Amino acid sequence: MAFGNADRRMRLKEAVLACFREPASTVAERLREFTEEDWRKNLYWLDVSGLALYCFDRLALLGVEHCLPVSIQDRLKRNLADNRERTAALLHETVAITAALEQASIQAAILKGVTLFPDSVPDLALRSQVDIDFLIRGWDALKAKDVILGLGYQLDAIKGLEWSFTAGTDQAMGIESIYKVRPQRMVELHLLALSENVATPVVDDLLTRAVARRSLGMVLPGLSPADILVQQARHIFKHLCSEQTRAHWVLEYWRHVQTRRGDLYFWRDVESIAKNEPDGPMAVGAVTLLATLLFGRFAPQQLTQWSLAPLSPAVRLWIETYGRRVLLSDFPTSKFYLFLRRELHLEGEMQSRSPWRFLLPFHLWSARVTRGKAGEGLRARLTRYRVELKHAFFRVRFHLRTSLPYEVESRRWQRRMAGKQP
Repeated sequence: MAFGNADRRMRLKEAVLACFREPASTVAERLREFTEEDWRKNLYWLDVSGLALYCFDRLALLGVEHCLPVSIQDRLKRNLADNRERTAALLHETVAITAALEQASIQAAILKGVTLFPDSVPDLALRSQVDIDFLIRGWDALKAKDVILGLGYQLDAIKGLEWSFTAGTDQAMGIESIYKVRPQRMVELHLLALSENVATPVVDDLLTRAVARRSLGMVLPGLSPADILVQQARHIFKHLCSEQTRAHWVLEYWRHVQTRRGDLYFWRDVESIAKNEPDGPMAVGAVTLLATLLFGRFAPQQLTQWSLAPLSPAVRLWIETYGRRVLLSDFPTSKFYLFLRRELHLEGEMQSRSPWRFLLPFHLWSARVTRGKAGEGLRARLTRYRVELKHAFFRVRFHLRTSLPYEVESRRWQRRMAGKQP
């Protein structure tokens, strides 16, 4: 019985993906077999994958939203209304930060978010977004930090070239609240690579190619159209090498490629830019292959001829073996991403330390998900501790649930890779 339930859940997930590429009659036929209980069992995946509102919008566009149970329709309508309000709040904050950076004479470009409209995202209210990302040059980092702090944020973390800021309360939000306006605001500053941060005239980089994008009646700084696509691919590929990859990112990439399909000048620029980015062709090729596995053949020859052919056998095999599986699984899913890291020689930390550190959470308690504030009362502190414990036990359960399957699958992966050797 459990196997049958799992099979029904997977068939519904497959039907959700199919709704983006198949005609209304086929979509309706596929959805008729599923009950309200089937949909409820998949709501978690729909929410965390970022596909819930995209799917609801697509079914409405096809005129087959009646295939959804009434309770599920009502729930998604409420989610859409909440997410529209949240999107408006994020947009308002984006405009305020952009103006403050401009006033401080800091060149910046918005990453993802509003700049994905309309090529990748038909309506921003359908998109799942948590924070706001800006790209700046390294020499502007300290000045930009002061600007962000002046807007009421505090510096939360520095991880390499990413500076994270938070503002507002540290209130925990469950899965049922992911579409609502968050009590905590988050901003990330992404610094250009240090090799580009020299005090000499910059010849060509992401910011010199940045353009003013007119969106929703506003003009905001964003990357060039070709840079947006390349960075989408690099972002997805980076997450494929970690625990967390969201299906809606791949959908947005797929839509972007389709929007620009006939633009030969665009594809020329994409190729040129990708070949000058670290692992650019590999990222574009891997994500194009993954999107093809999910949605069928879609990419023009101007994209596939230089991005798919150079893919290494190991990367191609991983995408074909685990790509769909990762995106259709509940979140987070597995440690199979470690196979990909190993083949890409990203596992240096695994060689210098025991691999069990990556399989079992011995470092778990050092990872903080909340931050105390000056003058914090006992009640607030206890609430924070409860959130920390809940997160810690979630991570323990994840590690215990995924470590043994990783060890079993590791032997299968090695056999598959051996079969790829010349």
